[in-house]
Amino acid sequence: MVALGSPRQITDLLKYITIQVCSMPTKCKFQRRLVETCYHLLETMGGTFPLQCLEDNVSVTFPTGVFKSSPRQQTTAIEKSFYITLKYIDSMFDNDGIPDQWTTQDKLENFHHIIFRLIEENSCIMDKTQESLDDFFSREASLRAYFDKIATVLKEKGFQYCAWEFARKEILRALQFILKEDFHSTWARHDSGAKHEFLK
Repeated sequence: MVALGSPRQITDLLKYITIQVCSMPTKCKFQRRLVETCYHLLETMGGTFPLQCLEDNVSVTFPTGVFKSSPRQQTTAIEKSFYITLKYIDSMFDNDGIPDQWTTQDKLENFHHIIFRLIEENSCIMDKTQESLDDFFSREASLRAYFDKIATVLKEKGFQYCAWEFARKEILRALQFILKEDFHSTWARHDSGAKHEFLK
């Protein structure tokens, strides 16, 4: 008899299968449901921030302005900022220092697969033109500084478990800021305006 696992594991598996079957690639339009699934997988990968890691919880300010806009012409800069954020997240997990507590879970593999898919399907965003390149360069510089700080903490802490828990917390925060922005032109049409219940 095959063991099906816990109800939470079954729910995670069904969500992943549904997305793979139902989500059609949408060029140059991020699929919100995929980003939400990445958030959910990373959130449940380690639970709440471990008490034994409080001493390693460095204070880093997320550059919230990179996802803010008033004029419509800045939408392209925001889309590029979304894309660059996913690239930084992908590169952060592209090393051999991932803690064993995570690598033994299918959630990490699924998370990495979806991040890679989002990057591959939306690389065309970086080809879009915009009126002010300075605006995007400013946003990109802020994101680079933010993720450089996270990478520095990982290196200084020797890629230990608590350092990765700090990085996981910060990546969750970045994904949460992305999902809280209601830019209908950024999301695929069938995802526009939708919000996952954990962000309410």
